[in-house]
Amino acid sequence: MRLIADSCVLIALAGCAVLTHVPRLASPLGQAPAHALDDGYEDHAGVIHIHTTYSHDAHGRFEDAVRVANAQGLDYLLFTEHNTLQPLREGRGGWYGGVLALIGMEISTRGGHYLALNVTEEIDRHQLTAQQVIDEVNRQGGFGFIAHPYFKKARWTDWSVTGFTGVEAYNVAHDTLDENRLRLVLWTLTAAAEPFYLSLLDRPYDPLATWDELISRHGRVVGIGSSDAHEFHVGGLKFAPYEVMFQMARTHVLVPPGELTDQAIYAALRQGHAYLSMELAVPAKGFQFAAMADGKAAGIMGDEVALAPGLRLVASLPAPAQLSLFKDGRRIASTTDTAWEIPVTQPGAYRLEAMRHNKPWIFSNPIYVRER
Repeated sequence: MRLIADSCVLIALAGCAVLTHVPRLASPLGQAPAHALDDGYEDHAGVIHIHTTYSHDAHGRFEDAVRVANAQGLDYLLFTEHNTLQPLREGRGGWYGGVLALIGMEISTRGGHYLALNVTEEIDRHQLTAQQVIDEVNRQGGFGFIAHPYFKKARWTDWSVTGFTGVEAYNVAHDTLDENRLRLVLWTLTAAAEPFYLSLLDRPYDPLATWDELISRHGRVVGIGSSDAHEFHVGGLKFAPYEVMFQMARTHVLVPPGELTDQAIYAALRQGHAYLSMELAVPAKGFQFAAMADGKAAGIMGDEVALAPGLRLVASLPAPAQLSLFKDGRRIASTTDTAWEIPVTQPGAYRLEAMRHNKPWIFSNPIYVRER
């Protein structure tokens, strides 16, 4: 994220008042589609991988992140400060208005960075290999995700590891901002906030391909969308503010009806009952992707379902989109609509992507269709 601070200095020197106001972007709440499926789950939107002043390389405060999340109608935030659980020791987890704050940490291992969730003890990363770090996270009853696998300065290199839950299929800071350094400096000199940040969004080809390849090797691998938010303050200006970063990547978790808890969120993430979205333009809440058999839901994203006659994959969206169905990493069908039904005749890992105006919007976790 140092490149962001460098870019911001250049912009400030150019005398450009970038993001001196909060941009008006998407509305905070989505609207459920009229053809919603009765799958027995509730959709809760949140942001994963957030840094504050606890990480010493961000200027945004914990309180700033919570305030923005409440303003945007989010349900949870997952803070992952660099190599520390200090917010957990200070009792910062819990409810803040309508937002549930969860505390994890981002561990800098020898093989790359790893998001450790539901852990209670800090880990001596200097004495352990990447595999040993993953094993220690699991020993504590936690789980984790390989972070920003293609970040140039902290690329994940040890692909021999096992025991991880998933991977960041999209990381705003490094799949978008880090890949557009020149545009980050030049476009902000003339472009308004909303079209500028929308212009940066592209389908994360390499992380998605890695995710698909990991699924082929390990079976279930959960994909999440991460903000990796580091809000910076330079010369009285805010750069990469939480107001924008929290809309550029969200992870929706699907949990049973009832009070939202940290363990319900963690269970959904472990199981892949989740989808990731970029919501600068249109909210995604209410998206559904399920396997249907005999008129009822046989499974949702992250589930394994048995191949059987009449099995169908059904998608429902809150707005029209360009839809693509992927099987084992290969696109096999596409359409443009708010609802889609596809018969399933072969086993495989099926996931859905939705684009709007050639910009990425929604990426589902797979439904794993197995031989009976």
